[in-house]
Amino acid sequence: MRHINGIAVFFDDDLPNMASHCDQWECGYSLHRGVLVQWDEDHDVRILEFIDGLPEDVHPELLVAQEHEASLSLLWKDRPAARYAVGNTVDLHDDTWYIERSEGPDDAGVNA
Repeated sequence: MRHINGIAVFFDDDLPNMASHCDQWECGYSLHRGVLVQWDEDHDVRILEFIDGLPEDVHPELLVAQEHEASLSLLWKDRPAARYAVGNTVDLHDDTWYIERSEGPDDAGVNA
């Protein structure tokens, strides 16, 4: 992802694409509260609840989110908030999701 003229621009290679049982174009995409949601094969709507539960100061920074097999992949406008760094977890109902990827445009090594 790059900032071009002050606008966050992301490309196919920037997107999580974690779906394993369908091609991403078959799984689909949605926009939810300004966040691009990449669906996987089970279309787990709890990803929408995760987005809805983001703090007001964090939500506008999230551009893309995908959940796959209890793992989250997040793409941010700028640097990820520390709470959503790789390796952290998010509790949602009776489940815990692991943050597998969380990066912004300048985070080349954030997932290493």
